Amino acid sequence: MKVIIMAAGIGARLNSILGDKPKCLLTIDGQTMIRRIIDLFHQRDIKDITVITGYNSHLIHQELAGCDVQFFHNPFFQVTNSIASLWLARELLTEDTILMNADLFFEEEILDLALKQSKDCVMLSDCTRIENADFRFGVQGDRIYKTGNQLENHETDCEYVGIVRIDGRFISTFKNRLSQMISEGDFRNWWEGVLYMFITDGLPVHHVDVSGIFWSEVDNLADYNRLQAWVSGEQSASMEQSVPA
Repeated sequence: MKVIIMAAGIGARLNSILGDKPKCLLTIDGQTMIRRIIDLFHQRDIKDITVITGYNSHLIHQELAGCDVQFFHNPFFQVTNSIASLWLARELLTEDTILMNADLFFEEEILDLALKQSKDCVMLSDCTRIENADFRFGVQGDRIYKTGNQLENHETDCEYVGIVRIDGRFISTFKNRLSQMISEGDFRNWWEGVLYMFITDGLPVHHVDVSGIFWSEVDNLADYNRLQAWVSGEQSASMEQSVPA
């Protein structure tokens, strides 16, 4: 199992709390998001992990110094998006792979759910997040048939979580479409755009629902405050449970 973590972005909407740091270096409950993700994989004896960097990559290197992790740098991060980062690192796509964004905090059950998937391509989703969903899916059973951040609530069945498992038998098909899109000049897309093209073509891309398990992408201050509130609530609950009756 390979893991590729996309961490090249700038995170401009969080400048007030980030300063010059990449988003994945936000500290939550005493630990940066990227370090926590790496630790969760290591706890499951998964060591083939690559972090794709861009903006102020040296800070991510410093944070992960001594970790069993590899790095790949996108020097064009200011004029490209994550699809270009993944294309530059395409030689890493050789077997079962977890692809994910670095600006995520999630309970570890979500990672276990992703790891146990076995279909060609499975995107994690949350069917409780519709009203305020960011990137939206319309689904039929376990198959995604419609995507976009412009879907209306009545068209939306779930929100995309930011984690995908691609099976080894599908990886060459995925890589070929990735290269095709780049050759056509589509270097400002997200890496997930490759999968959305398959959906547009009518090819099966599946989802698995993580409803009831906490997760948060951190794109803006509202996301950050929501996450901090959840962490504070968990800490309070833990303290209450530890107090003798």
